[in-house]
Amino acid sequence: MIHGIDHIVIAGPELESLTASFKSLGFTVVGGGRHPIGSYNSLIGLDDGAYIELLSFYEDSPEHYWWDAVHERGGGLIDFCMGTDDIRADYALFEALGVEMSPLVGLSRLRVDGYQLSWLNNEIYGIYQGLIPFVIEDKTPREERVPKEKTHENGVRGIDAITLAARDLELARRIMGAVLGQAGEPVYDEDLNASGVVFQAGPHRLEYLAPNDASSPLHKHIGANRPVPYRIRFRTDGEPGAIPPEDAAGVRIVLI
Repeated sequence: MIHGIDHIVIAGPELESLTASFKSLGFTVVGGGRHPIGSYNSLIGLDDGAYIELLSFYEDSPEHYWWDAVHERGGGLIDFCMGTDDIRADYALFEALGVEMSPLVGLSRLRVDGYQLSWLNNEIYGIYQGLIPFVIEDKTPREERVPKEKTHENGVRGIDAITLAARDLELARRIMGAVLGQAGEPVYDEDLNASGVVFQAGPHRLEYLAPNDASSPLHKHIGANRPVPYRIRFRTDGEPGAIPPEDAAGVRIVLI
C-alpha cells in the first residue's frame, strides 16, 4: 500500500547551480552521491520523512528516462516518488491499470561517504511520466538513503501538496483513485483558474488540476510540453509566501 510521498525530484543541467540555489533559499542541502546510470544528486531532508532530490547528470545519458525532461522540456520539478510497503502489489495494480512503465529494476547510489545504497523501483514512461508516481522499496535501510539533516533556516518542515498539470484529468483520477483506494475530493484553484481532484496520501496531498480555459497558467504550461508536476507547497514554521521560480531553478514553491 502506498503511504505518502517518498521524495520529489528537481532537476537541472548543473548540480552545483541547483545546490547553490536551494541553499540560498534557506534549505540545508547535503551531498547525495552518484548513480551508475549517469546521474548524481544533492538532497534536502524533511521532518515529515520525505526529501527533495536535486538531480543532474555527470555524463551524457540520453537513454536515461529523465534526460529529456531536463534537456528538452526545461527541467525544474520533474517527478515524484511514493513510498509503499508492498511494491510488487502496487506495481501489479499500476500494470493492470495500463500505466506505461519499466519492469521493477534494481538501482543503486554510491553515497559521498562511500556507503552503497540499493533499492527497487519502476520507471514511468510516456504520458504517465510525472503524472503517475514511481514507487520504491529499499534493499538497504531507508534511513541510510534519507538525509539526517532536517532543520532549515527557512523553517520548512515537510510537504503539504504537489500540484500536477493534468492533460487528461479523468485518466489521473481513474488510476490514482484505484491505487489510493479513494475517490478524491473536488478542488478548484482560483489563482490558476483550474479545477480537478485532490487525493490524500499519508501527510501529503496530490492535486491534479486541469485548466478551465486558455487564460489558465496551466494551459500555457501544458502547451509548452513542460514536465507535469507544476508546483510544490511546503509547510513551514517560518515566513509564509511564494518563492519566485527564477530564484528556485524554475520551481514554483509556496510556503504555508
